[in-house]
Amino acid sequence: MRPLRVAVGVVAGTLGGPATYGVELVRAMVALDQPGLRLEVLTDRPEAFTPSAGLGVHRVALPSPWAQPLWDNVAIPRALRGLDVQLYHGTKHALPFGGLRRGVRRVVTIHDLAVFAEAATFTRAQRWQLRVHLAHAARRADRILCVSGHAALDVTRRLGVAADRVAVIPNGVASHFRPPTAEVRARTRQRLGVGPGEILCACVGTAQPRKRIEVALAAVGELRARGLPLRLVVAGRRRPGYRPPWLEAPPAGVLLAGELAAAELVDLYGAADLMVSPSTFEGFGLTFAEAMACGCPVVGVATSSVPEVVGRGGLLVERSDPGLIAGAIERLASEPELRRELGRAALDQATGFSWDRTARLTLEAYRVALA
Repeated sequence: MRPLRVAVGVVAGTLGGPATYGVELVRAMVALDQPGLRLEVLTDRPEAFTPSAGLGVHRVALPSPWAQPLWDNVAIPRALRGLDVQLYHGTKHALPFGGLRRGVRRVVTIHDLAVFAEAATFTRAQRWQLRVHLAHAARRADRILCVSGHAALDVTRRLGVAADRVAVIPNGVASHFRPPTAEVRARTRQRLGVGPGEILCACVGTAQPRKRIEVALAAVGELRARGLPLRLVVAGRRRPGYRPPWLEAPPAGVLLAGELAAAELVDLYGAADLMVSPSTFEGFGLTFAEAMACGCPVVGVATSSVPEVVGRGGLLVERSDPGLIAGAIERLASEPELRRELGRAALDQATGFSWDRTARLTLEAYRVALA
């Protein structure tokens, strides 16, 4: 293989799908052990990577999520000046406005266009920053990577991009997401205070308006009021500035777990009887895939990329409505055989998502961009 020298920008310090994507993609590309491949990672969290013969790691400080425009447009070009690379890959929606050496190709991953589809769930500053950067990245990229067919179609329609400039490369699922042993499952349920006969629901994702976590809370509250023994664990980071009432005073039967380490998240999925996400817009829906890889059936909304990812691994409802979500949860809670059937289907569906495959397809996209 001809030498391939690539710089990859990864914002890894902000928990969420794009951070997982950037970290896992780099690790998987390194694991391929491709002769002639040299990666230079520019990241705010260098401890997430292990330098090696094929991987250089460079710290690019990001003081806060609000400083990302400066990170993309000032810090990244400055870091690239000392690196001999053929291509720069921005893994979180953006490419620098300037400062790249002539001849350096540009690849960008656009995870979703939620800022257009659900503008009201973003602050005014976020809307301006994301829309400007997305439009610029779509215009300047030599290759655009999208994590689902839905995201790719959205990019072509909303940003006016020709379909042949876009590659659909789904996310993967890390190997540590797998069904637990009976002992680990029982121990986790005991630690979470789940009693015999209780149904444990997990709701995982960044606490922000688009995730509609309050819909899951209302659905569970409705079912508990009718006597169904449910317990809901909500896990994930809180978006800065987002302070809904339920975060300060969670309803009865709801545990707010906050940000979880990878092993804790695997334990939660493995202990749960189902994972529920009333999110109305997903570029991919990594939490669905990770839950399914642990054998956990899911409940979601049949919009955006969710049907692509879930397949037959769960129950999807028409819209993010407490009554509809409650109906799907109740069906899974009251039909153990259906839970087992969908759990098996979930495992089967999740096998199609591999970071190894993501890495191979991404390297292919680099070669197309360079050609």
